[in-house]
Amino acid sequence: WTLRAYDALPGSPIWTGAVFAIGLLAAFFIGRAIFGGADNSEPGELRIAITQILITAFCATAYAYILMTARRTTREMSLVIPNLPNQQAVVDRAGKHSKWVLPLVGVASYLIIGIGVTNATTPAPTSPWDWQGWNYDVFWHRATTVAFVYWIGCFIYVIVMESSRLSAISNNIETLDLLNMRPYQPLIRQGLTNALLVLGMVSMLSLLGVESRYWPALIGFWISFAALAWIGLMLPLRGIRRKFKAAKDQELQWCNKRLTASRDALKSGAGDGPSIADTLAYQAMIENQRNWPFDNSILVRFSLYLLIPLGSWLGGAFVERGVDLILS
Repeated sequence: WTLRAYDALPGSPIWTGAVFAIGLLAAFFIGRAIFGGADNSEPGELRIAITQILITAFCATAYAYILMTARRTTREMSLVIPNLPNQQAVVDRAGKHSKWVLPLVGVASYLIIGIGVTNATTPAPTSPWDWQGWNYDVFWHRATTVAFVYWIGCFIYVIVMESSRLSAISNNIETLDLLNMRPYQPLIRQGLTNALLVLGMVSMLSLLGVESRYWPALIGFWISFAALAWIGLMLPLRGIRRKFKAAKDQELQWCNKRLTASRDALKSGAGDGPSIADTLAYQAMIENQRNWPFDNSILVRFSLYLLIPLGSWLGGAFVERGVDLILS
């Protein structure tokens, strides 16, 4: 239903997410003014509520966006693999999942992660589940935690499933030109999109780091999401990597056969054998080809993506200090 909502609204999902965030913030502040939420709010609770509203909007948008890009990448790959079995069915199935699986994944994510994080980040001796003791801001804390952890779970699930589907599509490639990887750039773009959204999500979560009680949870998020970003980058390319390696091995076998023919011609005194120098040059070029269909620039870009959460945390800390200076 999240994807249907984003599809139904005009404009890009980024703008839809921005409108969603503004709507949530407006509802929060209007309700806070009506119900006197500022009267018994503890220090920092307003900041946490606003941060979690932004995280909620980002997680919903990232989830919808990854499904949209997976559909687009599937369509693009179907055009460069003409022998793809059930081509239209593969394209139609992209971005679609069982109507029961995703809710189960989202609920399980909250039960496993959301409840644990809530327990760990609620300062003692306050009970995190004594709703009668919650103030207005804490009600929003609990509600937004349910929402964004639900969407995080769905997001992780669809990254793994859609990337696996794209990898499986590559198994239908019959021939591959090692010197022309341009037709398979959509897979690389999808991997980078996966990684960027994963690290963008942990960057949003890092904004909670201005409160020291969130640090232990954030360390776990940073480690696990960095691993997930790497998986998101590589998983769509797993199938094309197998094809790439097979094509590389085939070319090297051809070089060995040609070198054998050149050697035999040289020993026999025949002057019309294949050129050894040309074959050795071609063999060296093939051997220098990477086993993954991308160059160093992709790894550099991924490394820069890994710095985004750190920049988010530092930026949040500087903003907090600046606000404190202004208010004091």
